[in-house]
Amino acid sequence: MTVPTFPDAPDWAWPLFAWGLLMASLAALQGRLLFGRTWRIRRAAPGPAAARRRRMPVWLARPGGTLLQGWLTLPEGGPPPARLLLWFGGRNEHVAWTPDLAGWLPDDCALLAFNYRGLGGSGGWPGEAACVADAEAIARWGLARLGLPTAALHLAGRSLGTGVAMQLAARLAAAGTPVAGVALITPLKSLRAVLRRNPLIAPLMPLLRSPLDSLAAARALACEVLVLLAERDRQVPHAHSHALVGALQAAGCTVTVQQFAGTNHRSLARTPAAMQTLGGWLAQPA
Repeated sequence: MTVPTFPDAPDWAWPLFAWGLLMASLAALQGRLLFGRTWRIRRAAPGPAAARRRRMPVWLARPGGTLLQGWLTLPEGGPPPARLLLWFGGRNEHVAWTPDLAGWLPDDCALLAFNYRGLGGSGGWPGEAACVADAEAIARWGLARLGLPTAALHLAGRSLGTGVAMQLAARLAAAGTPVAGVALITPLKSLRAVLRRNPLIAPLMPLLRSPLDSLAAARALACEVLVLLAERDRQVPHAHSHALVGALQAAGCTVTVQQFAGTNHRSLARTPAAMQTLGGWLAQPA
């Protein structure tokens, strides 16, 4: 029996093959890589109203048997909440910390947050299509539980979560049920634009299935928007955030922008001054 032989490959072939294999693996696993993993819960300083808040774990079943893990924080000792703030975390963010944020919110505002698919106790595989569909289902569930209309819904997102919040806001606006406002913390103009800055990842851009294009979503909005920026941000350049601000203003949104000294991309959302600003923005009359 003759054993087939193969000619020696040129020196450049094996590195090229390894690079191609790596790119293929990254493309196949991109949902997990983009949304990350929840290594730990990073707590924040509870707000002044923390003693008047009641936190409860909640679960939401999605098609295919996927369960999403979340937390609903409600005001106590007064009338039922008149508004709902829906929070979307950043990459690697475990949203079990969000009851800390609730203590900075107005007394008539409930707070709801769910971990993305594959993060924390949530099942499934993350990606833009699945997570935005989940976000819409979460919004419907939260409003129905509290007996509130979509006009009482506010969205807030941090970093990657700003892209999910923008996609949901645009989807609801297109359906004729716009949200009351959107708060964006270190927002990106698109995930594609952020990833393109990395020369190792840039070749994957044609394979990206989660572009999270906030610039395109901005064209559908005409609501109040709050933008919070860190003093130093290596992950999302200020130019990207300001480009999104310009697109929102061009669409007819009223945009408030504030930058916080001594903060970076990771610390901003848990900085007391930033949380106080978010609460104050929500407290303003419509």
